[in-house]
Amino acid sequence: MLSSPVVLSLIVTLIALGAGIMGLSILRTRKILTFFKTEPDKLSWQIMFSLMVFFLGGYSLCIYLTITRQFEWIPLLTGMVFFFGALFVLFSVTIYYQTLKRLFLVQEQYRIAKENAESALSQLKATQQSQMQLIQRETMLALGKMVAGVAHEINNPVSFIHGNLEYLRQYTNDLLNLLTTYASVYPNPDLKIVKAIAKSDLNFIHLDLPKLLESMENGTNRISEIVESLSSFSRLNESDYKKADIHQCIDSTLVILQHRLNRYVSHIEPISVIKDYGKIPQIYCNPRLLNQVFLNIINNALDALIQKEANLDKNKAETLTIWIRTIQSQDNQITVSLTDNGCGMNENICQSIFQPFFTTKPVGQGTGLGLSICHQIIVEQHGGSIKCVSLINQGTTIDIILPIRR
Repeated sequence: MLSSPVVLSLIVTLIALGAGIMGLSILRTRKILTFFKTEPDKLSWQIMFSLMVFFLGGYSLCIYLTITRQFEWIPLLTGMVFFFGALFVLFSVTIYYQTLKRLFLVQEQYRIAKENAESALSQLKATQQSQMQLIQRETMLALGKMVAGVAHEINNPVSFIHGNLEYLRQYTNDLLNLLTTYASVYPNPDLKIVKAIAKSDLNFIHLDLPKLLESMENGTNRISEIVESLSSFSRLNESDYKKADIHQCIDSTLVILQHRLNRYVSHIEPISVIKDYGKIPQIYCNPRLLNQVFLNIINNALDALIQKEANLDKNKAETLTIWIRTIQSQDNQITVSLTDNGCGMNENICQSIFQPFFTTKPVGQGTGLGLSICHQIIVEQHGGSIKCVSLINQGTTIDIILPIRR
């Protein structure tokens, strides 16, 4: 049967194909050997390479024996091929096992390194956040001390002026009454007195002086209100947590930001603040920390309004406005909504603004911690919640929800 030309041709073809496949494997193995830099790593693959070369020689010899019809040697050659084939398979499985083992080891090392790197990065961020929060708190504390000091220094002379205005009014009325009495008793005074009266415009002084004293009193009352708001904002002498009036916290914060609201430029319209205060009870909170929250949020609203104004078409009249609304939304809950009609944000930015170090401001103009600290104060320190809703070129609303009692 082996003498059949068809069978011989088929056998030779199969062996030739095997030899071709083995040749390709030898070429691939030579490329793999170039990957290894040390001899111990190369050794197993070099043995496999030698076995492949042996197999290629065995294929060639088998083809030769078949073509020359020396069939008596084929069983021996076949046995040798099977033996070395088993060695080849053993080496292949061993190398595959070692390769997988190294791969899994490298993967485990990579996983550990990645976890360590993530942990180190997380610790670094936490450290940076703590440091920045400490700086922010120290800054707010320093601001509070400065405000309290300024309020105290202003309060003393203003109180002195305000307290003496009543005496000044009384003395002025006495003098004016005296002049009136003198004029009625001596209707025809000396020429020098007539000239002095004409020169001083006594009638105008008689009408305007009470108004002047009233405006001075109004001014000192306004200064006293500002001083009281400044003292309320600093709250350095109060206990950390107590019952407090949220409206007073907001009002004292607006006093601190009055220079940004008015902008003190004649050709620039002031920013309007519309307060819609509901009937809400005092809540148990840390007023000084809530002042910091309101300060950060209103400052951001002012930045958004000014940014929109810079890009606004001058022909489109739009009043820059901040709305502040408070309601008792539940039995043990109040909601403070701060809305502006500024430049707004897209949804992705809106979802990220409370993350530490996230900022849309240029480098050097923002730390990315203001709203993150607000979130920590509201959520962690007061058990409340804070959320943001915003639309591009339409504005932003920040809702602060606080429990009335903890």
